[in-house]
Parts: sequence; structure tokens; C-alpha cells
Amino acid sequence: MAHIEEAPAAMIDRVASLLESFVGERPLTLAELARRSHVPRSSAHRILQRLVELGWVERKEFTYTLGVRMFELGSQFTRRRTVPRAAVAVMAELHRRSGLTVYLSMLVGSEIMHLERIGSWPSASGQWSAGARQPVPLTAPGRALLATLAPDHWPELHFGHAPTQYSIQSRSQLLRDLARVRDRGGVAVDAQGTHHGVTVVAAPITTMDDDGHFALSVCGPTRALDLVSTITEVRNAAATVWRVANGVPTLRPRAVPELPPAVELQLANGGPAAG
Repeated sequence: MAHIEEAPAAMIDRVASLLESFVGERPLTLAELARRSHVPRSSAHRILQRLVELGWVERKEFTYTLGVRMFELGSQFTRRRTVPRAAVAVMAELHRRSGLTVYLSMLVGSEIMHLERIGSWPSASGQWSAGARQPVPLTAPGRALLATLAPDHWPELHFGHAPTQYSIQSRSQLLRDLARVRDRGGVAVDAQGTHHGVTVVAAPITTMDDDGHFALSVCGPTRALDLVSTITEVRNAAATVWRVANGVPTLRPRAVPELPPAVELQLANGGPAAG
């Protein structure tokens, strides 16, 4: 009886492992999926055949990709949350102005998951794709969110392998960086900590209805990125998303009344003429 009860759970675990192996944007072969998921090749082939029939996975010759059904399910997740709905237009405008790749990310357990991406750089690694996950302490979005939370509300932190010599590798390093985040008004900067030559700038987005913990970030080449202006742009964009998501109207600047022509002339000349 115990074997019968455990079998469905084991099968679900294998299906989940296979689906979670599709991190990145390129198609994967059966051998790659079996290796990534640690599912025996014969079992992986059998499961993938069924997932193709259900529309969860698509097969093209000898490779597999996620299917349209998975896209539909993912779209339902973002549609019922206010921040992703509010963020898309703001992200597109930020990308247009800055030319940088823009991300919306969410805190999921001890990881940051990228929900949306606008822009295509960098493309060298699946860690930058929508749907990819990264450890919270390693990322600018993760540290921007940690700075908003009391330590007793932090998720379990995993530092793991440090991709570069600039990565956060210990709790003491993390605490020092969070102090800098707070000094910047909540904006986190990761300069080459996740990838050489890449800088990420992130700001948190909070919601009034406990819809989750989100962060907006931009990613660009370290040498070309103007850090001061980028920090301002990201902070302002995150604030705009917050206002839209929470239904807070944007304040318009008050109109300045026109001055009589004689007064304008006096001001242009340095003020009223001496008596």
C-alpha cells in the first residue's frame, strides 16, 4: 500500500523536474533534459511524449520546448496580480528611454524569479531569461527586497557558488551591502556580481494588498552604464508601478499663472528697475 501511495508523488516529482529544466530560451534535446532533471532517459522520453500530447511541451525534430499551454497557465498567474499588470507599460517606456534590458522579478522562497523581461541583453546565459531563478543574496532585485524586510521575515538565505570575485559570499558582506542599499533610498546595485561586465540596478515595489514582493531592475554593460542616472530612472519607474498598482493617482504639476508682459521684461532684465 505504501508503494502505491508514493508512486503518484514520485511521478509528479519527475514531471516537475522535467518542466523546471526548461530554464533558458533554446530548445533542449532528450539527453539534455534527462541530465538536467536527473530523470532516467527512458522515463523522460515517456513523460515528454505525454506532455506533448497535452500541449505543455512542443517537439521539433529532436528537441523540445515549453508549449503554448504552459504560456497560458503562466499568463493567468500574472493577470491576477496587480504589479505585473501595471509594470509592463512602465518597463517598455524605461527600456525605450535607457536602451537597457528591464526586468520585473518576484521573491519566491529563497530565490528571485524573473517574471517579465523587455530587451535582449545579455543573452549568453539562461539566468537572464523570463522564468529563470537566482539566489536572493546574489541579485540586485533580491537585495533590494531584503532591505525592505525585517530580518525575521527574510527567507532562508543560500549563498552557494560565487559566479565572480565581486559576488556576495557571506552574511556579513550582505549586511554591509544592505546598508548601502538603504543609503541609496532602497536601490540596490550589483556590479559584476552575477556576471563579468554586467551591472544590475534594482528597486523594490510594494503593494497594499499583500500581492507579493516584487522588484524592478535594469541590466546593462558595466562600462557603458551611467550609474547615477540609472539609479534615478529605476527608482522613479518602480514608484510609478507602485502608484499604478495601488491606484494612487499621479500628481500633476500645478500650472504657473502667466505674468503680465511688463513684469516678464523686468524679470528678464534682472528684476524691477531701481527707483
